[in-house]
Amino acid sequence: METITVNGATYWLPENNDDVIALVQEALDKNEIICVRGSGHSFPLIGGLEKEQKSSSGRPYKYIMLSKMYAVEMLDENTVKVQAGCHLGVDPFDPTGISTVENSLCCILDNLGTATNNPSLNRALPDLGGITHQTVGGFLSTGSSGGSIQYSFEDALISVDVVTYKSNGEACLLTYNRDDKPENHFFAIGLASLGLMGVIVSATFTCIPQFYIVGSETIEYTDKCTLIDFFNKSNGLPDLETFLRQTEYTRLMWWPQQNGQQDLSRMVVWQAKRTDKAGAEAWAANAYELMGVQPSPDGLKPYEEVPYVFGSPDPANIVANLIYNAIGQWPTWLQKLLADKPTEYEIIKTLVESNYATKIFPAIMDLFVAVDTTTNKNKGPQLFSDLWYKGIPMDNQMNDKLMPVWFTELWISTDWAWVLMVDLKNYYDAQPISIDFSFSCEIYAAKQSPFWLSPAYGTDVVRIDVFWYGNNQGDPATFYQNFWDLLASYSYRPHWGKYIPDMINGFPAINYWSGLYTKWNDWMKLRHTMDTKQIFVNDYWRGKLGIPAV
Repeated sequence: METITVNGATYWLPENNDDVIALVQEALDKNEIICVRGSGHSFPLIGGLEKEQKSSSGRPYKYIMLSKMYAVEMLDENTVKVQAGCHLGVDPFDPTGISTVENSLCCILDNLGTATNNPSLNRALPDLGGITHQTVGGFLSTGSSGGSIQYSFEDALISVDVVTYKSNGEACLLTYNRDDKPENHFFAIGLASLGLMGVIVSATFTCIPQFYIVGSETIEYTDKCTLIDFFNKSNGLPDLETFLRQTEYTRLMWWPQQNGQQDLSRMVVWQAKRTDKAGAEAWAANAYELMGVQPSPDGLKPYEEVPYVFGSPDPANIVANLIYNAIGQWPTWLQKLLADKPTEYEIIKTLVESNYATKIFPAIMDLFVAVDTTTNKNKGPQLFSDLWYKGIPMDNQMNDKLMPVWFTELWISTDWAWVLMVDLKNYYDAQPISIDFSFSCEIYAAKQSPFWLSPAYGTDVVRIDVFWYGNNQGDPATFYQNFWDLLASYSYRPHWGKYIPDMINGFPAINYWSGLYTKWNDWMKLRHTMDTKQIFVNDYWRGKLGIPAV
């Protein structure tokens, strides 16, 4: 079986279920711990495990990537079975180089009718996340979701195949189907099982007919937003909860910084709805007419998260990276640059820091988050139309290497949406604009989920994603701690694939959130029953979930 080294860790690359069963059996026989890597998008988890090589108890980690298990099989016209190593879309940073657009799940589904020139056979999934780099197994294991209360990726999931082991220590393959039988445990294992009950090797989905989306993105001053009443001003606009419920797909990007009388706070509202090809083309024609340019050859108007230069978003990513590196590494880089000129260093440092809030940061905002006007490139809001799998993942254009963004993601019942926004605004307003406090906050939604450990279990949620630029100096967890403590009264559940607190307001975080899941104890008992030898429990999850050693 082939292996590959990634960040110093040697990964096994199984090619089929039998290979995975053999690896699990070997882990059982050698007292090893299985660590499975998808796209590596769960950076706080994957990064630490790759460095450790073995657990604190001395048990070696056995690293696995399912990159060679990417087959997609149509079981019938509307049902697809896909191996867990298949990426939803292309992963530009796949260390094996196997991932391509053509072998991605979304592209395959969308082109099922191409060979026979029959578009009616093209299929889709109801929702996707903001990016599609992830593998199917990773997306399911971490309980990830897209930005919609009306639709959900997991609604399409009807079964998962998992490699685990029997009570006699024999590795085996088990299938869990979506039904109401309690003994089936589908809702405990199918999503957000965190890799702690076995290795998901394939999943089966019910597909829907191909669709297109049309939408708009507006950039306005937050307090003057014409679409949403964020802070319960009773101005006749829908409040945040109502907007999230009424809008098919949406993502909000909030730049909350204020500077006295200077109105800096911006809200970027991305919203879209489903349509057919004719509707998407008509929408695009209108957009191009407003822009005063000729339509594209395919008749669509793709969304541009950043300005394209020579047909690519990378130049804008590079510029953003340079600026935010300069901010994130401040003043270390200046000190190194002027190591033999201490006087000049102090003068420049003082000049920059004294002008950052009033001049430098406002200029950055106008560069990256310019408020819509009738004279900008898009004549006001940006209009867009596209295929479902190209349009819904609006963040695919952001390069994870050129513009690394890390975040903690807190899922809170939509019942608290406007009160939550008021508390966040009050917190942000009290913070001075400083070089280490000048980034954005994403606001997302998710449909309630029946899966036991989904952060949306039993309730529709609004998700608060607090961003941290990946090349900043310092520890992001220290920055996030303010939000983990501030929002504890809202009974948030964290996204399992992002930064998760160890402590909340001075107490172990596990004591806080374990009580927020109705099925927590049932899930933990099932986990122990399925993995008595703890070959799927690494140090990271042992610490986060409070799993006792055996």
